[in-house]
Amino acid sequence: MNRFRRTVLVTAALLAGLLPLTANADVLIGANGERLVGRVIKQKNGIIHFDSETLGRIKVPADKVRLESTASDAVAAPETAAVPTAQWHAEVSGKVSLDRGSLQTPEERLDMSFKLDRKTESHAFYSTLAYNYKRKNDVLDDDDWLLSLSDDKFISDERILSARLLATQELTSTGTDDTLTLSAAYGWRLWETPERYLRIGPALGYLSMTRDTGEFKGPAAGLYARALWPVFAKSTFSAELQALESFNDGSYVNLEMRLRRPLSEHFFVGVGWNYAWSDVELESGVTSKWRWDFGWNLDP
Repeated sequence: MNRFRRTVLVTAALLAGLLPLTANADVLIGANGERLVGRVIKQKNGIIHFDSETLGRIKVPADKVRLESTASDAVAAPETAAVPTAQWHAEVSGKVSLDRGSLQTPEERLDMSFKLDRKTESHAFYSTLAYNYKRKNDVLDDDDWLLSLSDDKFISDERILSARLLATQELTSTGTDDTLTLSAAYGWRLWETPERYLRIGPALGYLSMTRDTGEFKGPAAGLYARALWPVFAKSTFSAELQALESFNDGSYVNLEMRLRRPLSEHFFVGVGWNYAWSDVELESGVTSKWRWDFGWNLDP
């Protein structure tokens, strides 16, 4: 299992170590011009919870200071970073292609994804439904589904309880391959603001894999992580990791990364990478898929 542990440690290091390199500091500016550099934890009931580099965790009345972030040249109003009571976000993206030229291989392809998120002061819920279809030379090559459901419960400013369900079905030459993972994690909220965060912690879960050669099931332990970070030109980087090592001598890692950039108020473009690694009695191998997203933000 050394390869599994190395994969988990390297991925965790990527999330925990590389993300802060792209971060920008928040600055509180008082009426007398005094400046405090640090991170905004949250804003609630007119109070800014601020993690200062020099004073540590402090609480400051929002009407007594001005909040500035080096992530943007604009100065934000004190309450703009507050999370509403319930904030919904929905988007649909995909690609449709149909090639029928005389010099091309006849191909029909549909690659669609629908995301629905809901955030409150105490919870963050994320869901993804994706479908990939490809028919080439009148032969069905792909007919794959993916469902991902995640819920993060904010226990405190520093702690989080997370749960995730991931279900996939992939068409093969002999039928379909089904994978189901469940995990619950208790961990930490690092650099948490509405625009950026890293949530990471150890997890307990369940792994189920059905292949043409048989079935693998069993309880497991591992790592769960989710991250969101602004990078450049209004682009954001997001990632979700679920790594499980079964007590029945099997391992499974699923990592999803995405770089997304808005082109207008509702239209965006993005590039995503999905990495899956399994090492069980049924199979041992890696799946790596890249995809371009062109989609619409359905928020009002």
